[in-house]
Amino acid sequence: MKQIYILGNHIQALGISRIAKELGLKVTVFNSYKASVTRFSNSCDHFKLFKSHDDLLSQLKKAKEKDTLIMPTNDNLVHFISENYEQLKKKYYISLPEPDIINICYNKIETYKKAIDLGIPIPKSYFPSSLEHMNSFIHELEYPLILKPAVMHTFHKKTGQKVFLCKSQEELINNYHTLINIIPPEQVIIQEFLTGGAKSLFSFGSFFSNKKVFGSFIVNRIRQKPMDFGISTCFAKSVINKQIEEQSIKFLKGIDYFGLSEVEFMYDKKSNEYKLLEINPRTWKWHSISNILNINLIEMLINHIDNKPFDVQNNNLEDIAWIERVTDSYVSIKEIIKGKMTLKEYIITLKMPKENAVWSFKDPLPAIMYILLLPYLFLKRN
Repeated sequence: MKQIYILGNHIQALGISRIAKELGLKVTVFNSYKASVTRFSNSCDHFKLFKSHDDLLSQLKKAKEKDTLIMPTNDNLVHFISENYEQLKKKYYISLPEPDIINICYNKIETYKKAIDLGIPIPKSYFPSSLEHMNSFIHELEYPLILKPAVMHTFHKKTGQKVFLCKSQEELINNYHTLINIIPPEQVIIQEFLTGGAKSLFSFGSFFSNKKVFGSFIVNRIRQKPMDFGISTCFAKSVINKQIEEQSIKFLKGIDYFGLSEVEFMYDKKSNEYKLLEINPRTWKWHSISNILNINLIEMLINHIDNKPFDVQNNNLEDIAWIERVTDSYVSIKEIIKGKMTLKEYIITLKMPKENAVWSFKDPLPAIMYILLLPYLFLKRN
């Protein structure tokens, strides 16, 4: 393998680019808009724009030899690869599993059904196929609850939210009508509301293949934006949790997963269980915590594809952190003002050994450009 194509721009793209360059790979980033912090990194050799999925596919078809790994950075581009998997695998190494396995991860209804089959706890969930179907069990529901889509990226793009919180039957019905104008009725999920917020959110990141975990770590994602139903983690710290590890491996084995993934859980204090929320079949925002933990999942993936030996590594260090400082400062100030976090709690987390999401002494320009581009990025995401 000689090079890597990173599809899409987000902070995890910068993390991938820097890791790939350290491994001696040529890096090309494909993105749908110019304001990409990764394009300013000294680890990025080329930056290419695409106007649509058809345009991206046309550009990717130009490969002459199979020496390149493709890695997507968001759900939309995971879906793109899944739809064009047979064409792309002839020309590229792909960081994702086969399309049928991608679908189990990409579609949360399929994720939850598989978890139920495997005996893995999930939040109590309903999958109404229509308003009539929902009305058949609506009187059984307990409030508050959440309405959310089985496939997130279309819903989030149009609403800027991950879920609709419903505190009454009237809110449920009103939000349901709003939701089915955005997504098909068969993609609607009604789910119990788990309390605890970001401090109860955990993720298992790993490289998995042949029913075996080769590298892994678990974090507690204690701060995110927004804090209640976050779309963006801004502070995570490493933890040791055997229950989460066992349930994650059980799920990944159960679907015969291949590649990097983030399996997300939330602790439910009512049942004293960690309940599966979703699985991201790709890199995720805080994946570069691997640099400070010295567990390089991307290197493992590349060595596996190239049939090179490497050691199995599972993290045993706690309170090693990852921070996206700009967003985390904004979130933390708001939490302190609201009285939901003390200044002492905040300072304690800042004293932890940590990996910075953007800033690097070896590669400072992305952090500078990130600050300069903040107004544009804010407007583009809102």
